[in-house]
Amino acid sequence: MRIVKFIAPLCAATMMFAAGDAFLNKNASLYTDASEGSALGELIVSSPVKELSKSGDFTEVEFVGFMPEGSTIAYEKTGILMVGFEAKNASAYKILGQKKDEYDTVWLNVSVKGFVKSDALGSDKAKILANGKALFQGKCGACHPIHAEDEFEPNVWPSIIDAMGVQAGLSKAEKFSIEKYLQNFQK
Repeated sequence: MRIVKFIAPLCAATMMFAAGDAFLNKNASLYTDASEGSALGELIVSSPVKELSKSGDFTEVEFVGFMPEGSTIAYEKTGILMVGFEAKNASAYKILGQKKDEYDTVWLNVSVKGFVKSDALGSDKAKILANGKALFQGKCGACHPIHAEDEFEPNVWPSIIDAMGVQAGLSKAEKFSIEKYLQNFQK
């Protein structure tokens, strides 16, 4: 009985906490309030966010990530340059802490809160990444045999997509969708 009294509240708290997690199903502006007024920057497709509240057609979210000192781009984690949020100004971020990687690069652990249109959020990351897979196969495969998803390290794909994306006529949204699919690919 003691175990049930301990585990039941823990399970309930875990379910409540997990219920607030979502992913961007497309690139979306992050606004300072629940309107399409002033944008803090852009959240990138498949980036994880915590849902904080809802207000009409908008959801207040928080993105937590890492950025090198002096940057306006926050990545989902250190070690893999997977863009999560591009701020218009570094002042959009709240600094939570810092850490050094194996190359002695200082990474700031940052948070940014704001509002996105609710239709930009999804709960199934695999489904969101499947859109990137379809673009990868269709757009890249239209010009040449596609590379195996694991042929390059995750940090190499962005430069390849940048170089080839111009030739393929990829929009910024398509580029990030393909990039995130390839960076998240696991056998």
